[in-house]
Order: sequence, then structure tokens, then C-alpha cells
Amino acid sequence: MKTFKTTTHFIRKLSFIFLLAFSFTLTSYAQTTLVPGDIMVLQIDKDDKFIFVTFVELEMGTTIYFTDCGVFPTTGLFTSTDYPACTEGATKFVAAAVIEAGSIFQYGGSTPELQFSSHTDNIITGSIDLSFRGDQVIVFQDATSPGGSTQPSANPSFIFIVSSGAGNFTSHPLPFVSPEDPAFPNDGSGTSVPLVLTEANSPAGSATALAVGSGGGDFDYAIFDGTGLVPFTSDPDPAVNITNAKIAIVETANTVNVSDGVNWYGITTLDQAYQDYETLLLGAVNILPVELTSFNGRPKVKSIDLQWVTASELNNDYFTVQKSTNGIDFEKLTNIAGRGTTNLETHYNWVDQSPTNGLNYYRLLQVDLNEDKSYSDIIVIEFKADRDEIQLYPNPTVRELNINLPENWVDETSIVIYDFYGKVISSFTITSGSLTFPVDNIPAGIYRLSATNKNKILNTSFVKK
Repeated sequence: MKTFKTTTHFIRKLSFIFLLAFSFTLTSYAQTTLVPGDIMVLQIDKDDKFIFVTFVELEMGTTIYFTDCGVFPTTGLFTSTDYPACTEGATKFVAAAVIEAGSIFQYGGSTPELQFSSHTDNIITGSIDLSFRGDQVIVFQDATSPGGSTQPSANPSFIFIVSSGAGNFTSHPLPFVSPEDPAFPNDGSGTSVPLVLTEANSPAGSATALAVGSGGGDFDYAIFDGTGLVPFTSDPDPAVNITNAKIAIVETANTVNVSDGVNWYGITTLDQAYQDYETLLLGAVNILPVELTSFNGRPKVKSIDLQWVTASELNNDYFTVQKSTNGIDFEKLTNIAGRGTTNLETHYNWVDQSPTNGLNYYRLLQVDLNEDKSYSDIIVIEFKADRDEIQLYPNPTVRELNINLPENWVDETSIVIYDFYGKVISSFTITSGSLTFPVDNIPAGIYRLSATNKNKILNTSFVKK
């Protein structure tokens, strides 16, 4: 028996090792392989900071590289025969968990993103330095490993490039070294465009190479102006919103894929406008439009209370509360002002003082500052006029119980709640026709509620989940 136990333990250990190995194999293939336009850089400045947004969901372990090194026009790579290495540095971003599309991250600054770490290999050394003439940020992955490798710059898969130095993409990467290519005068640490990121190869609906400067000029600070320029349609399909966000960032809306930087702000010295734009981007957290997390309603004695919550908002002008009695034909009840742009959870409510006896259908029309519109799901609330019984909502319940006394109920009322065995759980007195009673602190089970005034006693029951 002892031998059997030992053997069984060994087999279990061996099986566990195989399971770990198998699990690791599955994980290693789960990282996200990016294509041009999946990542876009929204801001760079000479204080060695940049902000980027992902337009696709990133699986845990996905590795992305960002570098200040330029590429050569003759090779489309970080090296040439007379320039075997770049000393301008790179950083590596590794997704610590699944990251949703539209998420925004910053490298550098007072609170650097913990998913970044320094990167060097045989071609890219040093550290990122954006203090010289604005420069550029190039985004790439290892072409054979979305989980990263030790030599990614030797085999890059380019995703996006933004340049605010010599913005015509014709300056040479050589930083004042010789021999120089006669076709490219010694104009500092600039860059050409990786061939896969040229306008001709850009995915439909976006561009992948953005030059904020023009000619031989440059900006030390360049940032996407996110103040109302994003032409979101708030379409139910997230892919439509992503496409529109790409268009806003890199080009004029409703034009061909030309990265003319019209929606960008570039300057040579830091000013308040730049700082405002940077704060706006970081505060957005997610560049997708208004994120409605809940919309519900509850009947009261003579009204229906509507409540909704947003997790974040982008350019949200207002909500229109709409109502229908058949679920098809809706009419406007009121407008409720939105919060504009915020990453804070926001709670809204509005009371319909004239509910219809029977089923009431409600929906929200959300309108952006640029007049793009979207609708919420429809909710249905049943309202009973001239009730002669107590109405409890919701039932069953988890956190709270809404108690509505009959409309013709008058006088001070004593409320008593009993458990299944008749033990008094709570008792209190009310003078209004409705109230909300918290139930999150009582055990799950069946409960009886009794309401008593000078003339009548009413009893009902509810279930606590």
C-alpha cells in the first residue's frame, strides 16, 4: 500500500508537470499578432514621454516595442552597411492581462506605466531620448514572436510611425556620423518610412505613418487634439467606432488615407494647450465613446424612477429619455446633460411622473458633441394604477427591496419583516408611500412583509437570493 501511494504521488506530479507544460504551450500561442494600424501613438514630447492607444484587444503576454531609432530608405530597416547599430533606445510593453480595444497607456511621466521595461539588443542600444528635434516613435513587434524575443529589431514587424522631426520622412537616421549618404544631408536623427507603413499599404480607413512636422521643420511636442474631433458614429458595432477613431487621429474625416496631421497639435515649446490635450488623453483611459454600464427603472406609487450609469464618456453632449407604449413608436420625454469627457463613473436618474398603466417602454438616445447618435437597449417597466396590494421590486432581490404601498394608502404605516419561522427581522415606521429597504445584510431565504395603518393590514412576501 505504501508503494502504491508513492507511485500514485509520482504519477500525479508527472501529470501536473505535463499539464503545466501543455498550459504554457497554449499560453505561448495566445498572444496577439498585430498588423499595421492596430497601435497608434497619440503623443510624443522631448521629456521622453509618449502615449499610445490599442485598437485591438491584446492578449496577456503580447509584447510591443517602441523606439526612437529611425529606418533607412534603402533597407526599410533600423540598420545599413555603414550603421550597424542605433543608440537611441527602445522600450518594451508587455500586456500583464487582457487589454480591451481602445485602451490608452503612457510611457514616462510622473506615473510611468508598469507594463513598460527597457529594451536593448544587438541593433538597438541606449535609452529613448526624444529631446533632440522632436524625433519619432516607431512601433513594432518581433515578426516571428508576438510574445517578444531577444533580438526583435533584427526581424521587425512594423505597426505605426509618428514623426515630429523633419516631418516629410526624408531625413536620414544617421546622427552626425560619417560616411553619410549623399542623398541625405546631415540633418540629424530623422527617419524614412518602413515600406509596409507607406500610404499605399495603409489599411482601409486609416493611415499608419503620421508626420506632424513639415519639410525640414519639427516640433518638440506633438499631440492628438482630442477635443471634439473624433467623428464617432457610436455604432452598435465596435469595429465601426474603432475605424472612425483611426480616421480622426491620422487624417481629415471623410478623405483618403492621407496622414497630414490636421487633427494634431505641434509646438516647439510647452504651453498650456499641450498640457490640456495630454491631460485629456490620459483622462480618457479608453478612446471608445460613452460606455453605458447599466440602464434600469423601478415603479413607485405614482411614478417610475429611471436610472443609468456610465463607466466613461467621450464628447458626451446629452441623453434624451424616450418612451413608448408599444415598444415601437417612441417619443421624447426630456434631455439630460452629459459629462462631456470623463473616465469617472457617472450616475444619472430621471422620474417619469406620468407612467402608463401597464407596460412602459424606455430607451436612451445618446448624442455626442459632434451630433453623432446612438441608442441604448429598451427596458420594460410594468406600472399598476389603483393598486390595492403592496408592490415589491425587484423580487427576488439581492441588495435592496423597493416597497410601494397602494396609491390610496394613507396615514402613518408600520412595516414589519419576518423570516420563514416568524422571527422579526426588522420593523420601522414610514409616512410616505414608498421606500427602499437594504437586504444585503440578511440571509438568503423567504420573508414576509406586513404593512399596518389605522384601518388596514396588508401582507406579502419576497425572496432574498
